[in-house]
Amino acid sequence: MNDDPSETPGRRKALGVGLGAGLLGAVALAMRYGWRKTLRTIIPDSISPAVFATRVTDTSAGEIVYHTADSQFPGPPLLFLHGVFPGASSFEWSRIYTRFAEAWRVLVPDMVGFGESQRPDPAPTAEEQVRSLAEFLDTIVPGEPAVIVASGLSANIALLFASRHPEKSSRLILWMPDIALGKANPSRGWHRLGWFPRLARMVYRHQLATETFLRAWMLRSGFNAEDSSLEESLSVITSTAQQYGAEHAFLSQCSKSYWRSLRTGLRALTAPVSMLLATGDNRDSSAAIADLRPLLGRFSIREVTARGILAPLAEPDAVTEALARELAPLPPETPLPPIN
Repeated sequence: MNDDPSETPGRRKALGVGLGAGLLGAVALAMRYGWRKTLRTIIPDSISPAVFATRVTDTSAGEIVYHTADSQFPGPPLLFLHGVFPGASSFEWSRIYTRFAEAWRVLVPDMVGFGESQRPDPAPTAEEQVRSLAEFLDTIVPGEPAVIVASGLSANIALLFASRHPEKSSRLILWMPDIALGKANPSRGWHRLGWFPRLARMVYRHQLATETFLRAWMLRSGFNAEDSSLEESLSVITSTAQQYGAEHAFLSQCSKSYWRSLRTGLRALTAPVSMLLATGDNRDSSAAIADLRPLLGRFSIREVTARGILAPLAEPDAVTEALARELAPLPPETPLPPIN
């Protein structure tokens, strides 16, 4: 994939100015409504397909709520990790993971700090999040390495997990990864809010977690206004974003300092890594690829005909097809002819 020639210094500067104006607007709104109580709604039942069971397990970082099939197929573990955004949860993969339950032991957690899992303050560090996932797998599928499918910023958690626990991860499939090794993407500047924690919480509650903001973000991230599933998805994501303590993990993982330990150990990572990139997305992924390529030995890229990061919800058929191709068993190697 070639660098985008339109990504010039002038364009980056314009993006930075636009982002700065957006942040100023969000700060002004937060200051205006900062002392009003925000609405806390019940997370809709549609966060998980009815055919899957919802269970809870304890880890050192906090309780994890996860979804899995009632009747377990004795296949290898397939772990889905949701992305990091206001209202992020396992719901992101809910229109996809049921399709793999007949061949895989599907496990879909809300990571600690997100969804229906425990939302501690302070949020767990990256190393604590990785340790909690290792404990989760040790409890549910002891001794079995998992294929990990991760989205957005959680691709970094998957990479860190595989470098720390190579025996627990057989392969990584990263959907629209937002890699945190290099400079922050100029289109994603919320990490700057980490400089002002109290203000950041107000901006989250009264701007980022509102239905108006999330609807606009979803329309930029894969949905069309005419999509029949938009309102249901918006309801789940908004309700999840507005839960008590939901801002802690989001704001923590948007901080550049959160990922300081990511590079450590990546050169020793043995699990093969596949990146799935939406062809319709306008983010510049070349920087992420350039950061990863010298660190990973087994690395592939596949483009998916889809519109954006939320394609698992908005266009599940396209993402499911791409995942199925990645998960299909490789044909057996042709035996070498005997030596005469």
